[in-house]
Amino acid sequence: MKNRIKRLFACLLAVCVAVGAVPLTARCTSSPLKLMAAADTHFRCAADLGETSDTYAEYMLDPATFGYASTQGQMDYESEAILAALLRAFTASDAPYLLIAGDLTCGKRQSHLAFAEYLRKAEAASGKQIFVIVGNHDCAAESSDDKISMEEFREIYADFGYREALARHDKSASYAVDLDGDWRLLAIDSCIYGEDDGKLSTGVFRWIKAQVQQAKRDGKTLIAMMHHSLLPHYELQPMIDNWRIFAAWFADHGIRTVLTGHIHANDISSTVTDRGNTLYDIQTGALTASPNTYRVLTMGQNSVQIESRYITSIDPSLLPDYLTDAQKTTLAADFPGYAKDYFVSGVCKWLNRNVGSVNRIARWFKLREGTKAYAAAERLMARLGAAIGQDIYDSGSGPSIEAALAPYQIAVPQSAYQKPYEVAAKLMYGFFHGDEDAAGNEADAALLLRCLEGAVLTAIRSEQDETSLRLLARAMEIETDAAKAVSSLQTSGWARQLAEQTALALLETLAGGFVDDYSAPGDLDVTLTFGESRNAAAPLHPLVQLIRLVAELCRRTFAGR
Repeated sequence: MKNRIKRLFACLLAVCVAVGAVPLTARCTSSPLKLMAAADTHFRCAADLGETSDTYAEYMLDPATFGYASTQGQMDYESEAILAALLRAFTASDAPYLLIAGDLTCGKRQSHLAFAEYLRKAEAASGKQIFVIVGNHDCAAESSDDKISMEEFREIYADFGYREALARHDKSASYAVDLDGDWRLLAIDSCIYGEDDGKLSTGVFRWIKAQVQQAKRDGKTLIAMMHHSLLPHYELQPMIDNWRIFAAWFADHGIRTVLTGHIHANDISSTVTDRGNTLYDIQTGALTASPNTYRVLTMGQNSVQIESRYITSIDPSLLPDYLTDAQKTTLAADFPGYAKDYFVSGVCKWLNRNVGSVNRIARWFKLREGTKAYAAAERLMARLGAAIGQDIYDSGSGPSIEAALAPYQIAVPQSAYQKPYEVAAKLMYGFFHGDEDAAGNEADAALLLRCLEGAVLTAIRSEQDETSLRLLARAMEIETDAAKAVSSLQTSGWARQLAEQTALALLETLAGGFVDDYSAPGDLDVTLTFGESRNAAAPLHPLVQLIRLVAELCRRTFAGR
C-alpha cells in the first residue's frame, strides 16, 4: 500500500510539473560571473571538540599518529585551521562571492555562532559576500540548549543570504538573492530536520516555481545551491524522492547548474532532457576531508568553467591543544600528506566497525533475525571484523590473506599495499578525490575481493561450530556435504563458496558504488557546455515524457476551442 501511494504521488507530481510548465528562464547577455564554492565545512569550535578517541584504531599502520581519525575522514580537530585557510584564499581571490552548500558545522550552537563570526570577519576584510544554505547536520527538528532549529539558523546566518534576500520561503531556509549582472542565486533547503536524507517538499517546490517565474520577468539567469544531490553520483547513493521529475523541471525551466555537497566527493553528474536541456549537478567534496577541495567557477551563458583548488597549508597556531606537538609539526610541514593518511586511517576504522556487522549480509541473503542461520552469520561476521586486520601477504610471522587462500591455490595479486583497509581506502579516495582511475579501480577491486575472501576464510576456520556454518551455507544456497569434518574446512569446496559469496556481498557494499559511479572524466578541472551531455548515466524518468505528451495534447485541444 505504501509503495502504491508513493507511485500515485509521483504521477500526480509529474502531472502538476508538466501542466504547470512555464517557458524557460530568459537567456540573458550578462557578462561571466566568478564564484568560489565549498561544501561540508563541518566546523567544530574548541568548546565542541571534546576529547579525542582512538576507538577502532586497531590494525592501523600508525595508530600513535592517527588513532583519533574519524570514520568519515572529517578532520574535526583541524577544522578551524582549515576554515581559516579557505577564507584567506577567498579574500585573496578575484571571486566576489563564496557559496557554501550546507553542513557548515557539527550542528552545535556554539560552533554555529563561532562559524558565523568567522564569516562576518571575512566579509569585512574582503569587502565581498558569502552565501550559505543549510545541511542535514546543521539543524535539529527542535531547538535545545545544544542544537539550533531552522528558524535559528536563519537568524544566526542573517548576514549571509537572508538579510540580502529578494525572496524567502517562510517554512524553510530557502531564499533567492541577486549576484552580479543578470545572475540570481536560488539557495534551496533540501533538508528533513533531524534526519540525514533530503527532499524537496511540496511547499519548497511551489516556492521554486514562483522564483523561476519571477526570474523570467526580471530577466535573470538562475544558479541553484542545495545540500543534497539532485542527480545521482554513484550507484548506491540514496536520492531524494522523485529526483528525475525535479531534475527535468529544473533543466527545462532554465536552472542548468546546481551546486551540491553532502556526499563528500568531487563529482559532476549531468543529464539532458527530451527537450534538449542540460542540467549539471556540481558536487564539491568535504572541505575538512582530504583532498580538502574548494571550487572556482566562471559562469557563462553557454558554459561553466570549473577549477578545483585545495587547502595545501594551515596556520598551526589554530590547532587545538588536544593534538601532540609531533602531530602539529607534521600538519604544518605537509598538510596534504597528513590529511590523506588521516583519510586512510578513517577508512580503517570504518572497516573495523562495519565489516563485522551482520546487517549487510543479512539483507543481501535475506536472513531473518532470530533464525539459526542469522545467528551463525552474526558469529561469523564478528570474527571477520578481526580477520580483516591481518596482513595481505604472508611474511611467516602471523596470519595473512595470502596464507588463508593458499590451500585453494588462489594467488593474491602483488601490490604495495600491506593491509586490506589500504585497498578499500584507495578505491574510496579515488571517488572522493574525483577523476577516478578506471583501470586502477578494476585492479584494486579485484585485490579487495581476494582480501575479503581470505578474511572470511580466516573467520570460518576460527568457527568451531560446523553445524552453524552449514546452516549459513544452506541459507546462501550453497550445497554442503554433511560428512565433512571440521578439520577439513580449510580445503572444502563449500567453505570457499561461502567465503566467495560473503566477500562479493561485502565488496558490493564497500566498493561497488564507488567504482561504478555516475561521473564522467573531468570532475576537477573542466569546462561544461550546456546542451551537450557528458554522460547518460542519470536518465530522466519515462513518466515525464508520457505526461508531457498528454499535457501537449490538452494544450492543443483547449487552444483550438
